Amino acid sequence: MPDQPSRAVVAAGVLAMFLFSANFAATGHALAVGLSVPDLVLIRYGVAGPLFLALLVRIGLGGLSLGRAAVLAALAGAPYFLLTAAALRFAPAVHASILNPGGTMVFAPLLAWWLLRTPPETGVRIGLPVIVVGLLLIGWAGLGEGGRQAWIGDLLVLMSGFNWALYGVLMRRWQVSGLRAAAIIGAFSLAWVPVHLLIFGIGGVVAHPAEALGQAIYQGLIAGGLAIILYSRAVVAMGPARAALLPPLVPALGVLWAWLLLGEHVSAMQVAGMVTVVAGMLCGALWRRDR
Repeated sequence: MPDQPSRAVVAAGVLAMFLFSANFAATGHALAVGLSVPDLVLIRYGVAGPLFLALLVRIGLGGLSLGRAAVLAALAGAPYFLLTAAALRFAPAVHASILNPGGTMVFAPLLAWWLLRTPPETGVRIGLPVIVVGLLLIGWAGLGEGGRQAWIGDLLVLMSGFNWALYGVLMRRWQVSGLRAAAIIGAFSLAWVPVHLLIFGIGGVVAHPAEALGQAIYQGLIAGGLAIILYSRAVVAMGPARAALLPPLVPALGVLWAWLLLGEHVSAMQVAGMVTVVAGMLCGALWRRDR
């Protein structure tokens, strides 16, 4: 079993979720303004990719095969982001903000049990149902909306949650450091740039320069850069089962962002859900095993 994570490690994971938490709202806003899903992938990895490529050249693959590196990049890099962004074409952002971290939370302990032979610890088993209750409180009303095709987006988002969970488990299984995993994701995802330029061109980005710049700062440097590094390091230190309790902070923090930055109404039920999610996360992440 993994050692008890330090408070600094947990804090780094929480900070990563704080940085990730605006992702669905930012993506939805960009799509509404006129940028396409491929445009967002271009912006994200066109900015983060060269930085991570330079890092990967410096630190190397650390003995990891190219095939395994490609698998990690597919699970958490450009294909993952394409899947998540495409889901917002069918389902509202509130669905994604609930089902993506919810899927990660459910699949990661099961995958860790299967692939790593590490059954969920007591804190994780207690924290999981607590977080489920919190997620339902946050998204109960919104999950009933979205139209007849919302189920397509919901399935895509659940698939993205599975991919993110498998990424964390394989990092642990293949003993890849958080920094190296983040560098692999960004560097390998840079391959999307020439594909995009050949097929789609840059007309969409040029047509919306202000939005593209804002997305470059957030998607490229913050969500696609710093947050990936922090979360990947937290997975290595905490283990995939414990670390899977962090993503459910995204919808809770997303509600907080909406209230602070957009002035959107936050119901008492949503506040209760936020508190419940945080309580469940802390229970699973910081629970001390019996000696």
